[in-house]
Amino acid sequence: MTSAGRGRVRKQAGVRPANGGTRERERAERARERVRTTFADYAKDFIAWAKVNHRSWMKDGSRLSRVLPVLGGKKLDAITTADIERFLDSLSRGEHAVAPATRNRYRDLLSGMFKRAIRLGLVAVNAVRGIPKVKEPGGRIAYLTAEEEQAVRDALAPDFRPLFTVAVHTGLRWSEQARLRWRDVDALAGVMNVGTSKNGTSRQVPMNSAVRSVLFDLTARRQRPDDAEELVFRAAYRTVARAIERAVQRAQEALRDASKDASRLDGFTWHGTRHTFASRLVMAGVDLRTVQVLGGWKTLSMVARYAHLGADHLHAAVERLVTPAGPEENRKWEREPASAPFAGVS
Repeated sequence: MTSAGRGRVRKQAGVRPANGGTRERERAERARERVRTTFADYAKDFIAWAKVNHRSWMKDGSRLSRVLPVLGGKKLDAITTADIERFLDSLSRGEHAVAPATRNRYRDLLSGMFKRAIRLGLVAVNAVRGIPKVKEPGGRIAYLTAEEEQAVRDALAPDFRPLFTVAVHTGLRWSEQARLRWRDVDALAGVMNVGTSKNGTSRQVPMNSAVRSVLFDLTARRQRPDDAEELVFRAAYRTVARAIERAVQRAQEALRDASKDASRLDGFTWHGTRHTFASRLVMAGVDLRTVQVLGGWKTLSMVARYAHLGADHLHAAVERLVTPAGPEENRKWEREPASAPFAGVS
């Protein structure tokens, strides 16, 4: 029988050539390879999706700029838990080491990306699963005194000073400030209209004289004066975060050179401007409910951590009554017994 005849017999009998299965497997493998995506390509798609679905997409994009040099070239489904863990551990080392809380935010971002990739059928497992969050120290509330604020402002590059001043005097979250457009600024009413915030609500933020002065100066420098959609501030989060980190270091050096305590600036980050806003309101006697509304906190319990500052500030105020008296005068009061009108009073 000829080879052609044998082929017809095999075909009629349903028998395939010995290497047919191999070719099919190779074709299937090539098809799978074509649909596999790199982490870098998926990251672009994720940010495009996040712009519509996540209010924090700008921070996500900023953080990904540090992830991509490490994981960007890898196939998404080839990234292992060990790869992720090594990257997260590297964040805590070197000149640009981050705080434990920031490391956890990177972990949350990567985990969210892999969860979405599973929904899309791009990967089978979440490579971040099993990597625990690191413990975040409770620590103190890092807020600025007037002197520290001035030291940090002086140390900032001029382009960042308006951004810093508005943050201190409005308590805006970074995401809120970064999204602020000129249409949101109502100069006549003296308020800024903040769109949907972290807690899912919108609010109006009153502008004090410091904020109005900054915005007046920025208005004169607008690139598109007739475009109400123009952003008020233009800066990436990582750029600002690095700028404030360097400014804090220079401010501490300046304070030490002036023989002043610089330790309160240890660990101060951009989010500390929001703590400064709330702390100063409480120390000025503003009630917590008003602070909650002004800062856009969802619940009153979230601002309760500032409550002690009001009491501390009042104690410091009454302590000033005894400051002018010298040590000998204070000891005199301690030695003398209570006068007759107060005798026996408990």
